[in-house]
Amino acid sequence: MLYFWIIIIVSVASLVKGITGFGFALIAMPPLMIWYSPKELIPVLILCNLFASLVIVLQKKDRKLVNKQFQSLIGFGALFTLVGVLTLKYISEDILITLMSVFFILLSVGSFLGIRYSIKLSDRSYKIAGVFLGFLTGSISISGPPLALFLHSAGVDNQEFREIFSWFSIVTAFIALVGYGLLGLLTLATFKMTLLFLPILYLGSFLGKRLNHLISPLLFKNISVFITLLSSLFLLLK
Repeated sequence: MLYFWIIIIVSVASLVKGITGFGFALIAMPPLMIWYSPKELIPVLILCNLFASLVIVLQKKDRKLVNKQFQSLIGFGALFTLVGVLTLKYISEDILITLMSVFFILLSVGSFLGIRYSIKLSDRSYKIAGVFLGFLTGSISISGPPLALFLHSAGVDNQEFREIFSWFSIVTAFIALVGYGLLGLLTLATFKMTLLFLPILYLGSFLGKRLNHLISPLLFKNISVFITLLSSLFLLLK
């Protein structure tokens, strides 16, 4: 029965990841923590997220989905993920998580209520966003909610959203895994559990691509903002 529920949880999280390009760990982590400790779970989820993101970016594309501006965002995000990791011990994680969660909850609720907010985007804006997102990823392991909101402000479509998120996840997950390896948190049990999830992750990513094309831009935006809102509430209340 335990494995039945784990398979259901991972399947739902994989499907959402396949459709939107993000949300796997945000959906899978809370229920899986009923049976596993964070130290056991987080490296597994990061490996799973890395695999699912690789499946997404390796799928055939009919056009280029990551332009130079978003490439710079991802590059600066990678660099400042390292900075975030190095400065983690000097900041109050709980206070930063609370402030960011409240901020993203307000933005998400505003989006649902139809309140329009926009960012005047220049080349520098993408670099600043990368710095901000990378630092958050390295220091408090959060990038999903702010990146989702930034991408909506940038006016990307469903396919671009999914692709950009996946590339960002690949880069930051790789850096995080290097850190976990140095800390001795990647064990044989970690890789065994990950291998059990790989068929589900592949199927979810495969089906998600098909559903991504069928979902209207408005529904897609509402789904991703809803995930952002739920994840921010979880971070605030945990």
